[in-house]
Amino acid sequence: MSKPLAFTLVCLLGIALNCFLLWPVLPYAVHGDNDFLNLYAGSVLAGSHHLYDIDAVMRVQARIWEHPHILPFTRLPFYGVLISPLRLLGYPWVYWTWQMVCLAAVVAAIFVLPARDRRFTAVACCWSLPLMNGFLMGQDVPIVVLALAASLGLLFRGKDFVAGCVLSLCLIKFNLFLALPILVLGRRLWKFGLGAAVGTIALLAVSFLAEGWRWPVGYLSVLRLPSTTPLYPGLPNLRGLFANLPHVDYWQAAGTAVAAALAWVASRAENARLAIAAVLLCGLLVSHHAFLFDAFVVVPAAVLLWDGAANAMHRFAACLLACPLVYLPMLTPRAVPHVAIVFLACLAMLAVWAEMERRAARLRAGTE
Repeated sequence: MSKPLAFTLVCLLGIALNCFLLWPVLPYAVHGDNDFLNLYAGSVLAGSHHLYDIDAVMRVQARIWEHPHILPFTRLPFYGVLISPLRLLGYPWVYWTWQMVCLAAVVAAIFVLPARDRRFTAVACCWSLPLMNGFLMGQDVPIVVLALAASLGLLFRGKDFVAGCVLSLCLIKFNLFLALPILVLGRRLWKFGLGAAVGTIALLAVSFLAEGWRWPVGYLSVLRLPSTTPLYPGLPNLRGLFANLPHVDYWQAAGTAVAAALAWVASRAENARLAIAAVLLCGLLVSHHAFLFDAFVVVPAAVLLWDGAANAMHRFAACLLACPLVYLPMLTPRAVPHVAIVFLACLAMLAVWAEMERRAARLRAGTE
């Protein structure tokens, strides 16, 4: 069997397995009765100063479905402006256009991500259960991952400031990247951090110009809705890991401190790819608001871990992060064993390896 044919079959096998695992919810991808409704409402209401008005959102969504939906727009206003052209098309057309855009974003990310082995990147995407779930739910995670991949590509080419500016587009789902300041501080990427800050300020300026000065009040009210940030074990983060424990907020705070400490140690590794992979894992773990499809950000971490692997354990961890069976408990009510344990174990492994590298470097320096 030729290598191209074997590669194609492996990719198709991953897609088929994910379709099998998500078979009961596959119809959601056909008619667009999914999370894309809130993105479409955001495109319609962008610039109206009613972006976070629940009644206004319901009126928009009532035009599409007979049964009322309450799927509020949960992105920052600048994103509503960026996707506002979607309002020009009828819902069925715009929904499938959106899916094609997301598919194109995945393909582009495979080529843009600074990976030495693009075949592993493609296979990891095809086998990603979170990515398949994202398509079924009409989510925009592929676009966020493309922005991340483009930023990392520029960073590895030495264009730190521009890379930071591109990274600011990850504000679309900022909750998944709360650990990135650890990378900036740990590796002293000051130009990268400055670019991210400049891009963030520009996007926030667009948000205020589009929705006025009071939009943060409405945005916070939407984030506080129980339906926006639910509490159950099917969340791929520390909040989901501790969902069934009493005083979950205290457990989550303690877990966040541990994950941040591990990410800090790992961020100072000699191999930048391993450091970035650790910070991405930490970002998902400490995210307060994340669902199964958001775990697609683990694929870039797996790719970087595979490329920067110093031993077989790193390669095994990369394959584990890309394996759909790891996420299978997320589809069950109790989510046991929880996928966050796998993320924590990989993060701890990277932190231990980084510390071993530094100690070995100090010993070499002492003997010279």
